[in-house]
Amino acid sequence: MSNNPSQRLGGRVAIVVALCEPNSVRAQYHNELLASLDAPAVPVYQPSEFGEMLKKERVDVVVITCVDALHDGYIIPALEAGVRVLTEKPMTTDAEKCRKILETVQRTGRHLTVTFNYRYNPVHELVKRTIAEGKIGRVLSVHFEWLLDTVHGADYFRRWHRQKSNSGGLMVHKAGHHFDLVNWWIDAEPETVAGFGKLAFYGEEAGKKHGWAKEYERARGSEAAKADPFPFISNDMSVMTAYSPWEGYRVMFNGSQGRLELEVVESNTEMSGLIHGTQALPHVGDVSITLQKLWGKPEKLPVKVEHGSHGGGDARMLNVLFGPLPGQSEEVGDAAKQGANEKDGAMALAVGLLANESFRTGAFADVKSLQFPL
Repeated sequence: MSNNPSQRLGGRVAIVVALCEPNSVRAQYHNELLASLDAPAVPVYQPSEFGEMLKKERVDVVVITCVDALHDGYIIPALEAGVRVLTEKPMTTDAEKCRKILETVQRTGRHLTVTFNYRYNPVHELVKRTIAEGKIGRVLSVHFEWLLDTVHGADYFRRWHRQKSNSGGLMVHKAGHHFDLVNWWIDAEPETVAGFGKLAFYGEEAGKKHGWAKEYERARGSEAAKADPFPFISNDMSVMTAYSPWEGYRVMFNGSQGRLELEVVESNTEMSGLIHGTQALPHVGDVSITLQKLWGKPEKLPVKVEHGSHGGGDARMLNVLFGPLPGQSEEVGDAAKQGANEKDGAMALAVGLLANESFRTGAFADVKSLQFPL
């Protein structure tokens, strides 16, 4: 969660004390990262030693960033051990695992934090505040369109999350961000989900149909791959608009007293290279928020745009979770109140799971059918 080994946490200094990592190369990289920050190397434990690690290293907080489908295997024992849990989104990838997590929360009386970093983006805070102040009245409908370009979008079809068994598909892994934002923005919980989707652009069949498929031996460093805009693409993923010439999103809220429109351009030119690396990408495009009352003129709201990772959301979330770095002030405003818990994680997951179900059946799906113990 943080590259700084000694941020403040609840009035104390937070120090990295151990890594739980089956990949020795990745573990070495993170210990080298700690060394570059003048922090000592830490012991590395295997997944089977997770419980031992919690006890031996006297862990207070565990940050879970492994493959999505494995989150529950660390969340549950950590809660049972009385350790504070911070987990990447999605909280987990299927209904059974979610039920087990929620049952553990009820049994132990302990809660967890799902790190939905987009909540901490100042632009999103302004949307939340505008709606909460009643400036468009009661929200009656929301239209949300998220676009990934053909670099970022393609990346979800080439890495470990291309397999639904690992990630739940894009509706769970990526769109969980979006579903949580809507739930949070309008302070509501989903009840019924309907969706339609297909593998329309990526994959072998679609690639041949649209003229993008190229036949060659696929391996990193391949000369043939250098001329292919979509190298290393697999064909077994869920669906999203992940092949746009620009990247960003538009959200429209229709209320009983007016309309609020948000447009964010994260990138209007094609990025290059692999984009899920050690650093999140900056947001380099423009942002606009328009408020229009019924029978009134549109009003452009003043927007504080931060071009850091996730629109400045990452730094603000880390400040809230771990406290300020030297030279920073503590977040005590909106950002300090925006943490997501296990219920928020379950509600975002519910929409993604049921969207996938609706894709398959063509029918509406009710959240109650998941039988989450909430």
